[in-house]
Amino acid sequence: MARPKEIVDQELINSAKAELQKYAGHRIYLRLLAIARSGDYPLTEVAAFCGVSRGTVWRWIKRFRKGGVEGLFDRPKGHNPSKLQEKHRRQIARWLEKGKDSRGRPVHWTLEKLRQEIAQQFGIQISVMPLWLHLQKMGFRQKVPRPLHTGADPLRQEAFKKKRLN
Repeated sequence: MARPKEIVDQELINSAKAELQKYAGHRIYLRLLAIARSGDYPLTEVAAFCGVSRGTVWRWIKRFRKGGVEGLFDRPKGHNPSKLQEKHRRQIARWLEKGKDSRGRPVHWTLEKLRQEIAQQFGIQISVMPLWLHLQKMGFRQKVPRPLHTGADPLRQEAFKKKRLN
């Protein structure tokens, strides 16, 4: 199927060639080059050269026509913003470092207890996994107590702990 001539006109090609000089070595360079070459070669050949589909080159052309070079830059992906702000993270770090909750009572923190404290103090509902990722970014690591041997004799264990080697 023949492509419509109005999608790639000489003015668009000249504009793309002029912008190529500014973006050498950048991803935009490849996109501008594809647009510039689409006037001389069929879109399928240009797409094969660039290693993308014909539809991708078509989208680049439409984006360049609509928004110029700025239209060719990748748009931000749809990540959800963090629920915890910097002031919240600082307060959480203080709680964890002191080993006390917001009322000053000593507490052995678990992710669930911390999640409940955040909900109570800040009114923020956060699930365990994002909270865990925040704590890792803040430099905190999980402390796991040593395992208890339930079948062992407690007196022999105490005697073993107190035994000194010379």
